[in-house]
Amino acid sequence: MKLSDISEYVNEKVSSSDISLSEYVTTDSLLQNKSGRVVATNLPPSPCSLTKFEIGDVLIANIRPYLKKIWLATESGACSNDVLCLRAKNGHSSAFLYAVLMQDAFYDYVMKGTKGSKMPRGDKDQIMDFKVSASLNEAEIGSFVTNIGQAIDNLTAINRNLPKALPPSAYLVA
Repeated sequence: MKLSDISEYVNEKVSSSDISLSEYVTTDSLLQNKSGRVVATNLPPSPCSLTKFEIGDVLIANIRPYLKKIWLATESGACSNDVLCLRAKNGHSSAFLYAVLMQDAFYDYVMKGTKGSKMPRGDKDQIMDFKVSASLNEAEIGSFVTNIGQAIDNLTAINRNLPKALPPSAYLVA
């Protein structure tokens, strides 16, 4: 089975003037190494057409795919044209699609078809030919992967809020 059997590119467009900064996703707001996203720093400087995404869509930065920038949308919004937006086809799980695209094998495959050397870009047609293992348990697999991701996000948030380590002198008893 191919990626195109379980998903399709989203082609619905919206004007950049119709969205807020918190709804905008660009390659710069997607974090490396499959770490999700942050809010973009600015909207496009002039009105333009953006791809509209929905909750459950999977967004992938198409510039420098080796950076592994991916996000399972938890809200609706719009993304730049350098971000690929994939939606699970009817009968398929968006969480499973996300799990498929989280694999290092997917990024290795995309890199084999890139165009350009300084800022390589994935080939959209080649991407859709990525081989996907058929599974009757798509929902279970997708749920498992997204639950692990949520646990990692929670632990990361906890770590950010821990007090800074005390200097060695703080442990000395007077």
